[in-house]
Amino acid sequence: MSSNKEKRAELIARATQLANKQVFSKEDSARVESLLSLADALNVTEDSVTDEQRKLNDRTEFFRYLKTGANERTYVPMSDSVQGAFVVPNEFYGKLLTGIAQYTELMNQDNVNLIETTAGGSLKMPQLDLQSITSAIASENTDVVPVSNPVISAINMTLGGYTYLTTPVAASLALEQDSFMPVMELLSQAFSVGLARGIGADLVNGSGSGAPEGVLTAAANSGITSAGSTFTKAELQSIYFSVNRAYRISPKAAWLMHDDTYNTILALKDSTTNRPLVNITEDGEKLFGKRILISPDMPTAAGSKAIVFGDLGQYCVRVVRSSASVKRSFQSAGYAEKALGLYTSFLRVDASLNAPNGSAPVVFGTLHA
Repeated sequence: MSSNKEKRAELIARATQLANKQVFSKEDSARVESLLSLADALNVTEDSVTDEQRKLNDRTEFFRYLKTGANERTYVPMSDSVQGAFVVPNEFYGKLLTGIAQYTELMNQDNVNLIETTAGGSLKMPQLDLQSITSAIASENTDVVPVSNPVISAINMTLGGYTYLTTPVAASLALEQDSFMPVMELLSQAFSVGLARGIGADLVNGSGSGAPEGVLTAAANSGITSAGSTFTKAELQSIYFSVNRAYRISPKAAWLMHDDTYNTILALKDSTTNRPLVNITEDGEKLFGKRILISPDMPTAAGSKAIVFGDLGQYCVRVVRSSASVKRSFQSAGYAEKALGLYTSFLRVDASLNAPNGSAPVVFGTLHA
């Protein structure tokens, strides 16, 4: 005779098989819930609950929430404004974050120091100036004093979490009831774009007071201003060399600019070889061997900080994983009468540049006024 644990595993396996069907009907949903209820009734200990079961439970509860608005689990809300929000399962969160990274380069872990935390309390970040640390040959009975004494500080940079919420997305009751996966896919795509636009703008231009510290706000002045309406090769080269080599050789050292600025730089050529300055390969577009990142939030007007260069790995972007949630409303005036539900997504993000002691891991260049 099989044990309760084996019976439970069998029920979960059957539920998983149903939940993974390409077409997931209302009957399938009811059957999955029934199988999970039977499995829960076997009263196995929490230690025996598998990761697969937890994922399935999260997915099923999220599915129930999308269709009915009912949330059987209790969550601590981020604030009163998001009371009743459902914390999304890992599957939805993963798609959400991946989608955001596709729309804003400063949320991509390949470009910045992306820090994902489960809790939302203040996060103190250690800082160390790479420009001042050095070494020397140690001689017997001799104290060798370095040029300076770099100090690791954990109090100068603190990351919190500003709450971003999307414009509500309306979905019909019929659509919610008839199909689960398309609604989930549509919401993750819509919320990714919405969050990316709001967060991305602040990751470039945020003041650092009441908002994340934007990379353009935090960047040091390279001292380079273009002589004309666009940058020349010599000016770009000066911006490049204004960053200390300790930061310049970082794998995440990159250029950040608007598409219009990039378009003007594409036309530049090396006067010696007559070859374009921008090298376009399968790995992407590079200027002086460093990747070019495009942001629609970078300015292009005369006199603006139109270009950024430096080690973006020193730009710390904090995402509170547990804050990713969806709020569902079926009582909004003008929508309830039409059987339309309004969905809003939330995500907490903060950012700051690790630049201790006046170091300049990231700099900006200015367009001629």
